[in-house]
Amino acid sequence: MKTGIILPIIAACLAYCACSNTFAAGDVFAPMKVEEAKSQVLAWAASQPNLAAEQQRELAAFWVAGALTEEADRLLELVVRSFAAVDADVAKLLVACNSSSPGLLPPDGAFLKQAGRDPYLVANLGLFYGRFLVERRMFDEALDQLNAVDAHRVVDPASLFFFKAVAAQGTLDVKAALESLETLLKSVERVPVRYSATGTLMLEDLKGLEEKSLGEIARLMSDSERRLDLGRAGEKVQGVQERIISELDEIIKKVEQQQGGGGGGGDGGGNSNESSNGADDSQVKGAEAPGDVDKKNFSKDGNWGNLPTKEQAKAKSDLNRNFPSHYGRAIDQYFRKQSERAAKNKP
Repeated sequence: MKTGIILPIIAACLAYCACSNTFAAGDVFAPMKVEEAKSQVLAWAASQPNLAAEQQRELAAFWVAGALTEEADRLLELVVRSFAAVDADVAKLLVACNSSSPGLLPPDGAFLKQAGRDPYLVANLGLFYGRFLVERRMFDEALDQLNAVDAHRVVDPASLFFFKAVAAQGTLDVKAALESLETLLKSVERVPVRYSATGTLMLEDLKGLEEKSLGEIARLMSDSERRLDLGRAGEKVQGVQERIISELDEIIKKVEQQQGGGGGGGDGGGNSNESSNGADDSQVKGAEAPGDVDKKNFSKDGNWGNLPTKEQAKAKSDLNRNFPSHYGRAIDQYFRKQSERAAKNKP
């Protein structure tokens, strides 16, 4: 390979490493100090062509009023407002994010991927935009945005890793969520209590989550409902719904296999009612009399057979206590889907 080809490749690799959002396992992240954040904003502003005197005054006013804040999330907002005072694209995105009636589609932040954009602006505005997407429960778009953010350049690294974890948890990407939470709790300095407390609870919750369990299915149900609420009905939603049905199929098959031995359970000496032939449906096995029973009339007024009111309330209470309501929704959807499949398969 010629030297003229090798050198550009090396340069490209170095450039990628310089702007990549990857980091070493031993890296520690700390919130940026106010003076450093201000210095970088003013250096960026000075590099902008045709910066008007009015914009310069507005920018200076931001930092006089907000320079005393040491809270990283407020500092992030101050940095973003400073960008918006100078850059029209940033101002448009900020207005869209602060709208009182946001739409079902995310605001356009494509300009963040434009070549030549300042890395400091891209990182901090990307964090601000990603946080907005998480708050709007647009977790897929949020992950795409936050995964592209350079953690070494943001003024508020705790927010970056916390909202990455929330977005990953929302899409049931357990591995990514755990990685972000581990970084937040072990490698970020001065994490706000609200993030550390919530992050610890999230970590314990995700570590206890079992694959192909009713707990996981309930989360998938929630994800499916979230996507539909956002007007999403494409392949991803259909994939989540098919996964719900598939996992419910497996759980039900396991339960059926476990109960396949029947409820008799003899002690080895045999049972007088056992027979190698199937019993007639109209008779109780091993008995002389027919197996007829009194028919019960079930009304539609909410009564369960002839249970007294007190017993009805106790039974309902036991069901609600032992099986959370979202499990019921998952089972309902399973049988609804099964009915639809059966109807489609009819000749």
